[in-house]
Amino acid sequence: MSEPQQQQQQQQQQVNLGSLSLEQLQMVREQVEAEIQQLSESIQQLKHASNKYIEAKEAMGGLKGTDGKEMLVPLTSSIYLPGKINSNEKVLVDIGTGYYVEMGIEQGQNFSNRKVQLITEQVNKVQTAINMKRQNLESIVQVAQSKISLYKQQQAQQQQVQQK
Repeated sequence: MSEPQQQQQQQQQQVNLGSLSLEQLQMVREQVEAEIQQLSESIQQLKHASNKYIEAKEAMGGLKGTDGKEMLVPLTSSIYLPGKINSNEKVLVDIGTGYYVEMGIEQGQNFSNRKVQLITEQVNKVQTAINMKRQNLESIVQVAQSKISLYKQQQAQQQQVQQK
């Protein structure tokens, strides 16, 4: 969806908060809070993925000059086999959905850099969405508070009228 289409869709989804009851405002507030929570979790997942690519890049950099070196190869998180590095010029890189491509170390590091950059851009977009949701949440809270204070004023006026 293009940016103008997104803006048009957002404008169509806008609701006049002043026309909502306190119960409806509460429901909208809870919905926005849930959306913020979900987006925050998405950011954490993206950062985790980014860290994996950074670790992979650093691991590829550590392969230089390791021909013939012995190492432990993980089979599971707690089972390892002894192994020996036969060639440290090529690596298999997971490019997604179970596909692996043989690349030179520098190509693999460049691939990791591109992935980290892509993820960083996505994190920035999600963070922008979170900031917008927080502004919306702030508006909802302000409208609810003004409705509550107005309700209290009306009650106080009714009590004064009843006392007279």
